[in-house]
Amino acid sequence: MQPSASFPWKTEYTVGNESIDEQHRTLLELAGLLHMAVAAGQGYKIIQSAFAALVKYTDEHFTAEERFWTDARSGGVEQHKRLHRQITEELLALRFEGPYGVVFCTPNELTNWVEHRLIAHFIEEDQDVYRSLSQGAKRRRASS
Repeated sequence: MQPSASFPWKTEYTVGNESIDEQHRTLLELAGLLHMAVAAGQGYKIIQSAFAALVKYTDEHFTAEERFWTDARSGGVEQHKRLHRQITEELLALRFEGPYGVVFCTPNELTNWVEHRLIAHFIEEDQDVYRSLSQGAKRRRASS
């Protein structure tokens, strides 16, 4: 995928695992496509398709990430799963049934979710978990 004009990838988002970082880039790209569709006032079907793609990939990414943390024996997997559920619930709340039918978020609401929940999650929780895994691996090698 091409880098998103709305949510470009920055090196400070890197967690240190190429597979997870690539998935994070894809999440930003899908969020950018949704942002463009909403900002341009595209029709319901286009916006719904973009939203569905973001929701589906978010779920796939979180599942893969949780599997990775579990396989790596991270101590914070259950807390990470709870955070993923919260972030997903907030994403789903960006589309709701209003009195006149389905209503999607504004571009500003989507930007707020991406910057303050998704990207913040990359930088805070994901990087912390990966750092703790790296330190644990270093300790295991040192004690061998």
